[in-house]
Amino acid sequence: MITLKASRTRIPADTLQRVACKGERVRIERRGAKSVYLVPEEDLKLLERVEDRYWAEAGRKALREFRKSGEKAIPWAELGTSKE
Repeated sequence: MITLKASRTRIPADTLQRVACKGERVRIERRGAKSVYLVPEEDLKLLERVEDRYWAEAGRKALREFRKSGEKAIPWAELGTSKE
């Protein structure tokens, strides 16, 4: 995260205003290479909810597969301990 003051030295204030107030998404390139995006906070929150849903479903799927496998679970207390 960068501060608003630091961003203003390189990102015009009107660009930040378009993102914050008008909900625009702005792509920023550096020498035509990798891009970053400025997005409104609402877009970020939506993306985070989608990501959370994805990982929750992936976890449920992994748990179903584990239960079907019949393998025995390793107790939490035994993880990271060596019996040698």
